[in-house]
Parts: sequence; structure tokens; C-alpha cells
Amino acid sequence: MSESTAPYVERSPGDLLTAEDWNTVQVKIQEDIRAAAQAAADSVTHVAAADDATRIEGKDLDALTDEIVKRVRDDLRGQTGYQQLFKVLHAGEVTVIEHDLGTMPLVDLYKLEYFQVVCREDDESRLAYATFYLHNAEERRLRVTNDAGTRVAVDVQEPDGPERGIPFADMLTRYDVQYTDTTSLDDLVTEFWQAFFGDPNDRFDDDQYCYSPWFERCCKEQQSVRKLKQNGDWDDMIFQFRPLKSVNYPTGATLGSGDDPTLLPRPANTFVEHLDNNRTAVRFLGKSVHNAADAGAVEYIGQEEFEDELKLMILLKV
Repeated sequence: MSESTAPYVERSPGDLLTAEDWNTVQVKIQEDIRAAAQAAADSVTHVAAADDATRIEGKDLDALTDEIVKRVRDDLRGQTGYQQLFKVLHAGEVTVIEHDLGTMPLVDLYKLEYFQVVCREDDESRLAYATFYLHNAEERRLRVTNDAGTRVAVDVQEPDGPERGIPFADMLTRYDVQYTDTTSLDDLVTEFWQAFFGDPNDRFDDDQYCYSPWFERCCKEQQSVRKLKQNGDWDDMIFQFRPLKSVNYPTGATLGSGDDPTLLPRPANTFVEHLDNNRTAVRFLGKSVHNAADAGAVEYIGQEEFEDELKLMILLKV
């Protein structure tokens, strides 16, 4: 800015400030700013450069653009009234969601299916039925010894089905997990689970979420974000869960019996009530309806607990 202390438009006490005077002041201010900016630019004769001058925290322009877009998209979801929650409902209990949206949102419910995985922890692999699972994209089929001592194969991805899962990097962005290139995968996984199971999501049982043998190896080796990116593994880390919804799920009739089937929505026995413009209640009356293929999960979780609880992904949209 100019070092002159002279007024742009000189007036004496008591004089009127006309519209013309005001316009003149604005024009002169803008001219002064332009002149100062140009003088500052002209005074720059050298800009320091380095090998990574075109990068920020190791990211090039494309990578930075992608990350910014993801963060903006997630932020806009919150601002536009879109919410995604993961809840554990128990029979006879009411779950109150304080969404603070200022209006009654559309509510969509998806049952979170159990699926068979191989969990690795403390140098031991075990057969499990998980709700959430971290694995590498290359881990499509894993082998493990079951409780009977038999070696079995587990398809983490269905052989003939579509690919499932969200890139782990996207989940880190979604839940605002902060990291640098020197952050270890072990620390990153710990921070992610803490953020993911924080409010407004519920805490899930420890034996119903885990990570794969590949993840444990990388965690034990204290592999950093930088190394994972250099090795090409960063984009292959997958967060998998299986939300399922069907309408008019038929049950209760034997084929050829002539009886009409009972039509139940899936998730069954679940009701939604809007308490006011900022609170929505979800009631699970019990029992939960599951697939016939869930027999292994029933044994793993326990019959009573399996029927008493219902794990849901709840979507709220204004």
C-alpha cells in the first residue's frame, strides 16, 4: 500500500460525503492494492526450488485434487443432510438417533450380514464371521485351520460375484483420520477403528471385526504410509462390509403346501419413528431374520445373542 497519509478525498468536518466521493474512494483503494501487489511481484527475482517442489507431502497435483474432492464430497454429505450410521439394535430396546437435521429425514435400513473371513492376530489365524473386515485386494481366497483341525478355504470375495469393498484410504478420509507419510499402518488401523466406532456409530463386539494376515504382517513390520504407496499396496487395502436389504422377504410356507407365505420386510421386525425434527427412533422388536447360510455365524456368535440383536446400516437423507 502507499506510504502516503493523504486522504483519498479530502473533506472538512461537517462536509457531506457524496456518492461520487464514496465511489472515488473505492476506486483509489483498488488501484492502490493493485499497485502494491504488482510492486511485490516485480521485486521477486528468485524462487527456491527443490526436487519435490511440485509436490506437497509427497502428493502430485492429481493426487492432491483427488484427496480434496473426496474431502469436499464427504463434507457436503454432512451439510446436505446425508448421514450414514452403523448401529447395533437389541430386541425390546429403542435406539434414538439425534441427527439435528432440522426436519424429518428419509430413513433407509440395511441389515449388516455376517460373512466368513480369516482373522489374524497375535501370530495366529482363526476362522471367524465378521461384520467389518480389512484386507488386501489380492486376498480373495484364504486358507485356515478350523477348530476341528481341518484345513479349509475361505472366499473373502465371491468367486463368481462382483467385487466388494471400499478403499481403506477413502474410509480414512470419510472418518477424518489424520496421517502423514511416516505414520505406520499399525497406528493407522488403531486410529481408524477408534474413529469408526465413535459417536454417532455404535461400538461393535471385538470378535466381529478384524483384519487379514496381510494386514497383520504389515502392521508388525511397522510399514509406513510412504512405503505402502511405494510398494503399490496403498490402493489395494480394502474395507469390506455387506449391507443387505430386501422387500417382502417370503418365509413360513413350504413349497407345494398351498399355504400363502408370510411376507416380511428385511430387516424384519424393525420400525422407525420420527420423534421430532431432530430425533429419530429405531425399534427392533426381535427376532432377527437371517439367511439359511448363516448357520455358521449362529454357532460363532451364539444363538441367543444372534437372535436378540440386529446390526444395521442406517441412511438418513433430507
